[in-house]
This record gives sequence, C-alpha cells and structure tokens, in this order.
Amino acid sequence: MKKINLLSIVLLSIFLVGCSTKREYFSPQKDEISGKASFDNKTGSEILYVTKSGITLKNGKVITKDERSFNLNLEKKEKFLNYNDEKIITSTIDGKLKILDANSNLIFDEKFPSQPVSASLIGAKLAVVCADNSIWMIDINSKNVILSDKFDTTFTLDSRIASPLFAGNGVVVFPTLDGRVVITVNGMKAQDIFVSAEPFFNNIVYLDVLGDKMFAATNSTLILISPSGNKRLLQNIRDIFRYEDRIYLFRKDGIAQIYDLNLNEIKESKFKFAIFSGVMPHENSIYIFEKTGYLIKTDLNLENSQIYKLNDELDKLSFASIENFYHKDKFIKLK
Repeated sequence: MKKINLLSIVLLSIFLVGCSTKREYFSPQKDEISGKASFDNKTGSEILYVTKSGITLKNGKVITKDERSFNLNLEKKEKFLNYNDEKIITSTIDGKLKILDANSNLIFDEKFPSQPVSASLIGAKLAVVCADNSIWMIDINSKNVILSDKFDTTFTLDSRIASPLFAGNGVVVFPTLDGRVVITVNGMKAQDIFVSAEPFFNNIVYLDVLGDKMFAATNSTLILISPSGNKRLLQNIRDIFRYEDRIYLFRKDGIAQIYDLNLNEIKESKFKFAIFSGVMPHENSIYIFEKTGYLIKTDLNLENSQIYKLNDELDKLSFASIENFYHKDKFIKLK
C-alpha cells in the first residue's frame, strides 16, 4: 500500500509540474496592434529546402538571399546551396555537387563522400563543407583537390549552416559542424578555433569577417576573434546578423540584443514570450517575424515597436531575403 501511495504522489507531482510549466505565447494587447500584414504575393510553389543563402521551391525554382530567382531543372532532392560569381551551387543527398549557370547549364560536378551542406565559390576555387564534417577546397578547372580534412562526426545539425568564407589574401575560413572555424591560408590549414563544444546542434550558424575581426557563432555561443584578443558570449541564439557597425542577436527566450563590433552590449529589448521565426534589416528598420503570427517593426535601436497581425502562423519553412519574407508559397514584400 505504501508503494502504491508513493507512486501516486510521484505521478501527481509530475502532473502538477506539467500544468504549472505550460508554455506561454507572445500575446500583444489589442491596443498594441497597429494593423494587419498579409502574405499577398505568390511564389508559385511551396518552399522545399532552406539554406542561409536562399530557398529551393518544389517546382525547382531557386530564390537567393539577394532576390535573384532561377527556374532550374533540378533532380529529386537536389537543393540550392549558394550563389557566387553568377553561378549556382547545388547538392544532392547522395553527395553530388553541381555548379550551374543561370540557364541550368552544367559548369562543374563532383561526387563527395557525403552530401555537401554548404559551399562558396570565388573564381576557380570552390570551398565545401560536407555532412560528414569534412572540408574541401577544389580547383574547378582542373578538379585538383587543394585541401581536404575531416573532423569529428556529428549527428544533429542546426539547419542554419554557415557557408565557407573567402576573406582575401589567400585566406579561406571553413565553418565546421562540430563548433569550430578552420582558418586556411593558400590551401594550408593554419589554425582551428573552437567556438563551442556542445554535444548537439553545434554547427557554425554565423560567420563574418570585417577588417581584422572575425565573428562566428553556434546556436549557443558568439565569438570575436581579433589580433587584440578573443571575446566570447554565451547566449541561446535564435538569429544573428551584422548590420553596418552593429551585431543584432535574437535569443530563444524572446530577448533581442545589440552589440558593437567589440561585442560590448549597446541595447537589450524584451519581446515577452516571442518565438523569432525570422529577422531582417530593411531601410533603417528591423523586421521581426514572430512564429504565432505577428510582424514587429522597430527602428535600428529596437525601439518604437509597431506590431502587425499576420494572416498566417509561421508553422512551416520560412526565409528572409534582403527585402522579402517567404513562407509556404507566399511572401511579404517589405515597404
């Protein structure tokens, strides 16, 4: 009887804890809502794949971050990775990588041990990160492998995978899937730096170079690497970008922060219970798309918020370009 009573108490405790931790959602008051915003424009097909650089639609159309669109003859499960030097980079789940021109003409193809998940191209130099956490640099004219290396295998990835970065003077920075950045010079590995060492979802989601400063982030850590020293911030990162001389960081707990280029905090704003689905700067404003169906427009200081009710919840794949926000088979054109 005592065992039964003890079990009942444990089960009741679990039930009460579950009830007390019920999730709350972003719920602005009616007088806080400035109006409505609608996904009034059509793409012609739903989003199939999303990368940091653009989207692949189910009908084979590709839309890039800078709003270029291409109707490509893609294979089944072939996805857009990047657009560089007027060329389109795609990959398939069985490891094939292609470089195409705007008319779907094949310029280069190569088979890798696993699917390429991010890639960048400058001139004849192709930099690739694969799903097995290997990195590659290839000359696309000769198909010579300039560099290859493999790091610890990872089994869970954040879908926001950063692309390799050509930083000039022969420097190429590779974002790995296990939380490090690998710096190469003229095809030789010079240094690798761990950003974070989380066991899951630890790939690099943000990579940027400005002058002698490099910024990199996983979904838990932002790091500044510079000649004067490194600085690290531990945050639960939902979205991050640099706009002019500021870094905007949006956390999973609904808090948004602005940092200067030395990672000193300038401003913090709270959007209570908000789930950020996409954030983008546009014409001196910040547009924040909230998952339960709201658009929050602020100034560049994250102040003077205007909240608009969307005509759809953001429960499917979505993507923010430089001027549009895409969801399902529709998009909002920012004004």
